[in-house]
Amino acid sequence: MNKKVLSFIIVVLSSFVFIACNNTDVTTTEIPTTEQPTTENTIANIEVTDYQKFYELNEDFNIASLEIKVTLANNDEFIVDHSDISIRNFNSQTPGKKVISIIYQGNLINIDYVVLEEYAFEIHMEYYEDAINLRGELLKVALNNIISEDFVDLLYGDAIWVLEESDIDPDNPDNVILVYPGQYGESVPTGYSSDIEGYYWNREHVWPQSRLGENVSYTDDFPSVATDVHNLKPSDPDENSRRSNDYFDYFDTNDTFEPRDEVKGDIARILFYMSTKYFQLTLNEDPLTASNQKTMGILSVLLEWNQLDPVDEFEMNRNNVIYKHQGNRNPFIDYPNFAELIWGDLAE
Repeated sequence: MNKKVLSFIIVVLSSFVFIACNNTDVTTTEIPTTEQPTTENTIANIEVTDYQKFYELNEDFNIASLEIKVTLANNDEFIVDHSDISIRNFNSQTPGKKVISIIYQGNLINIDYVVLEEYAFEIHMEYYEDAINLRGELLKVALNNIISEDFVDLLYGDAIWVLEESDIDPDNPDNVILVYPGQYGESVPTGYSSDIEGYYWNREHVWPQSRLGENVSYTDDFPSVATDVHNLKPSDPDENSRRSNDYFDYFDTNDTFEPRDEVKGDIARILFYMSTKYFQLTLNEDPLTASNQKTMGILSVLLEWNQLDPVDEFEMNRNNVIYKHQGNRNPFIDYPNFAELIWGDLAE
């Protein structure tokens, strides 16, 4: 091959290479990168905010009552859909305190629930948790433990200022409401009055001192069963004396006293409290029982009054005030049904 032909071939090939290099589109394919984990969508907190705690025997689990709130790391919150959870260990075939296991995205939450005995009722106050599903003497002992645990011994003199707060007239803060009204009415002023040269009210022992086995001392004041403020009420002095240490009934006799209708339930619940707090005190049917037997009644009448005169706002406020100062509550104000479970038809 001569030199001219070879030179021409080289020139032509060089031109093709030049054109190809200048007309080729060079594309780059982005390699996908793995998304780095973030903490923004991780669960920071998960809690059950609502659910049905009490169940009857053989009742189905109420998933509609269950509410679970999730808080993410970025503070976003949402309520979990019921379809995203599973329930374990629910059993209502036998009564008692039990635990449900709830699973959501690998998170396990245990919550307590109670299957009630046929005679029992729902108790939502944590204060009485140990009394759930009990009745008879077992319930009485459990309530005694509850109301004795944080009990604060007060003096008889303390009862004056406690009652001025617990039994205050809601329409007149300078007055107290009398359990047994007298000639000056139901609401009377506190403190000494020069008009009558004395006091409009005194401290009535609803469970009488003579039936307590302990008397208060005005000169040597000391705590005792006779200074428990739950058992003390403002009363007209003359009416207090007329009542003496009588049992309570629907009519007045030499041995029984009838209070006004508005406080019959209040009196019943005070006597229930005293018999529960102090085991030496018992309730019975016989108003002729000697004082040294430390009894009160009439029990069947008191159980009726507990139903006929329900707890009102005044009585609940009294319970709260005494709790604040004496450290314990009257269970029969918070849950009047306790009385039937201890002394009534539900007591076994």
